[in-house]
Amino acid sequence: MTVVLENKGDLKAQPLSVEGQLGAERRQERLQGGVAPGATEQVVLRFPLEVPRPGLHALTLLLEWPVGPAPPDGTLPPTASQRAFLVLTLGALAEPAVRVTVAELELETSGPLSVGLESADGASHRVSLGVLTPRGLNVLDAGGEVIVPATGRVNAAVTMLRAGAPRESQQGVVVVATVLDGDLERAAVATGVVNLTRDPALLPGLRPALWLVAAGLLAAAAYAEVRRLC
Repeated sequence: MTVVLENKGDLKAQPLSVEGQLGAERRQERLQGGVAPGATEQVVLRFPLEVPRPGLHALTLLLEWPVGPAPPDGTLPPTASQRAFLVLTLGALAEPAVRVTVAELELETSGPLSVGLESADGASHRVSLGVLTPRGLNVLDAGGEVIVPATGRVNAAVTMLRAGAPRESQQGVVVVATVLDGDLERAAVATGVVNLTRDPALLPGLRPALWLVAAGLLAAAAYAEVRRLC
C-alpha cells in the first residue's frame, strides 16, 4: 500500500512517522528526511492480502512529527499529529451500509461528540463506532454497539477528553462505522472537528494583574526598608 503525503503547511515536517491500521493489523514507517513545504513524499505500508471479511475497509492513518527542538533534559520534543484515512475495496465489491455525519464539538475538558447514523440501503444494521484522534485528545467512551434503523436517523454520543492538546486549537478526528451484520465488510467513514476552547479558570486571566501587584508590594517594601535605614 503506497501512501502519498503532501505538506500543505509552511514548515518542514521532519522526521515524519506514518502509522497505518487496517482491521487488527498495524504498520509503521518513518520518513527521516520529512516532507518539505509544498512537496510530496510517499511511504509503503505492507499489509496481509487476506482480510477476515471481504468488502469495503477503512485504512486509518496517524501522522506525527516534532514541532520544536528536543529539551535539554533528554525528554521527547513537543509533537504534532494528524489523522487521515483511505477507503479500500478488498476481495469483493461493496457499498457503505450506513451514512455517517459528525457534529462540530466545542470542548473545554470533556464532552459528547454527536455522531449521526442513517441506513444507506433501507435495511437495519448493527454498527460499532471507532473515533480516531490526534495526540492530546482521547476517547473516554465510544458508546458501544448502535442499532441503526431501516429508516430515520439515530444519534450516538462519543465522550471526548482533552488530554494535553493545545487550547484554542482545532483538532480533526476520523469516525469509522463498522457494520457487524452481513457477510461483507461495509465500513463508512467521516471526519469531524473538535474546537478546544480557552482555559475557563479565572487565575490565568488574573496572572498579569497579580504580577503587577506583587511587583508593587516588593517596591513598597524596598522603599520602606531604605527609609528605615536612613
